[in-house]
Amino acid sequence: MTLYQTQAAYFKRAYRTGEHGWPVEGPEPFVAAWLRKLRPSLPGGRVLDLGCGEGRHTYAAAEQGYRATGVDYEPLALRRARTLASRHPRARGRARFQAGNIFSLPFRPATFDLLIDYGCLHHVTRRDTGRYRDRVLSVLKPGGYFLLSCFSTKFKHHPGERRTRDWLVHRGHYDRFFRRRDFAALFGGWGDVLAIREERNGLAGFYHVAMRRKHA
Repeated sequence: MTLYQTQAAYFKRAYRTGEHGWPVEGPEPFVAAWLRKLRPSLPGGRVLDLGCGEGRHTYAAAEQGYRATGVDYEPLALRRARTLASRHPRARGRARFQAGNIFSLPFRPATFDLLIDYGCLHHVTRRDTGRYRDRVLSVLKPGGYFLLSCFSTKFKHHPGERRTRDWLVHRGHYDRFFRRRDFAALFGGWGDVLAIREERNGLAGFYHVAMRRKHA
């Protein structure tokens, strides 16, 4: 099996057993704040939630009045997302979910006003980062926004974890760990970094990043 195949199997088990560490409901505060901030300039704008999982950011965007699409490659995640979204009446009619892979998104170029990636990029291998960037950002309109969350180098799976590089394979899936300067290096030719917030919560460490695609 390839690394991405073992990774898909890991996430299938995680959704089946519920033994995972990510939040299931309620948007990340950084995302919620940017959804509110951008709403006046993007009334009814189209949002794509990449690797949506249980859909917490998809229906949060829909509740704010956006037309939101959540995409994930795990069927169980999508079933749970539809169930959870149905419990949010203000999202009704504006949130939808469909199967898809970040390397083969079923959308036309420049379809969306806002992209959200909370948990995909840090599972993409270094050699595939350019492919991820080119494919994912192709569906974002010029002038559109991109909200991203990635593991920071301060993230640890367990106390005392030692790493000599910025990636590892852990329990069948790939994890990459980012530095603040990495985002301008990876995305600077494509757009502008508007804000970066570092989060530390116990062993967990993340960067939350807001970017905007250049108009030309």
